[in-house]
Amino acid sequence: MIQMGDTRPVAQADGRGFSKLEMEESGGESGPPVASARMENASTKRKKITGGYLSEAGASIVDRKLGLDVVPTTGIIKLAAPTFNYSRIDRAKARTKERIYTRYPDLGRRFKTVGLPDKAGSFQLFVTGYQDAVHWIRTWEQFPEQTPPPVTQTHFQQQFERMVILDYIIRNTDRGNDNWLIKYDQADVNEQSELSVPMDPMQPNKPADGNLIDIEAGPDPSPPPPPVEAAAASSSSSSNQPPELEWADVTVPQITIAAIDNGLAFPFKHPDEWRAYPFGWAFLPIARQCFSQETIDRYLPLLDDANFVAELGEELRDVFKSDKGFDKKMFERQLSVMRGQIFNLREALRTKKSPYQLVLMPAQYMVEVKQKKRKRGEKKSRREQAEETTWSDQDIVIGASSGGEGQPGPSSSTAPPRAGRSWNETYKQKIETRMPFFRYW
Repeated sequence: MIQMGDTRPVAQADGRGFSKLEMEESGGESGPPVASARMENASTKRKKITGGYLSEAGASIVDRKLGLDVVPTTGIIKLAAPTFNYSRIDRAKARTKERIYTRYPDLGRRFKTVGLPDKAGSFQLFVTGYQDAVHWIRTWEQFPEQTPPPVTQTHFQQQFERMVILDYIIRNTDRGNDNWLIKYDQADVNEQSELSVPMDPMQPNKPADGNLIDIEAGPDPSPPPPPVEAAAASSSSSSNQPPELEWADVTVPQITIAAIDNGLAFPFKHPDEWRAYPFGWAFLPIARQCFSQETIDRYLPLLDDANFVAELGEELRDVFKSDKGFDKKMFERQLSVMRGQIFNLREALRTKKSPYQLVLMPAQYMVEVKQKKRKRGEKKSRREQAEETTWSDQDIVIGASSGGEGQPGPSSSTAPPRAGRSWNETYKQKIETRMPFFRYW
């Protein structure tokens, strides 16, 4: 089943930084869907900054670039269906072309398109077996006996931190606990246990030689241990076992997170009017735990690289340019917000803060620093530039050949690799001083 989004305008500019018309999703069936698409109204003439379908595709790019693996695969496609929101003129044109093509095929073949025009939208694969995060969070709070074991909680903490990184980078303004999903595969009997030793059905079960009972010797003089001591010994032995032996007979419960509904992300400014649009996960107890060392070691080197951040921005630009209402200046402001979020995230990972402490950090903008152009009087002639290049090449050759006595240098010289750009050299920091009226923290 395919669930399409409606294209009726429902809102204007607000404090989140969306100056275009938002798209209202139409209700679908209650059955398990397999794919969805949010369609953009291509007939609107108003100035657009970004659409929900572009934010969905952009979130998928950030997820894939960082290797978070929490966003279902999302792409941009073009579809046409009579259930979409079309104007009366478009529907009249489509009916007229279809009638002409049916009655006069020779004339109808000259039409470029017959039927309703295609609309661009995001196409996201639905995940199966997932439920709203609110369901499992309330279940674990009301019934502590159903809380996942420590091994599963550690994995859930890592998955949660990945979603935090995604939402914070794209500045998702609509992340409540009802639009991210959890799949909880509870423990089940492990039929193919690697630690269990298979027994030969052809041979009877014989006790070991040391466990044989000597009938002539009489009963064992040592009495059996009390039941309390036996239970304590068994519990201590089971607690000292590694997790592999504890879960040898049953499968380890698994938790997987899916971050959906990323259509209200990538704003061109931080919320600074009425509402703060907080992250719903910031008020959970798990958000008070510091980022794990595994998350820090995996994502901090990527975020420290300014070239990696620049490549991410270029990939987002290629996607956002596909919209007819693409505005270069507004997109640069969107990138400034995203780079400011990445800057705060770097500091939070470096100082081992928690997700809750991360959202308390002041909002920032990171504007790209452009190189100043030379004046006409300062421009060098081509001859001078060629002479400087020749002398620099000779210096490299001489320095490589004079490595030491009796050690001739290489016959060919190679230019030294360019060092990666730093954040201070590439971006300029601007702190947001205006705060929203209503705040939740």
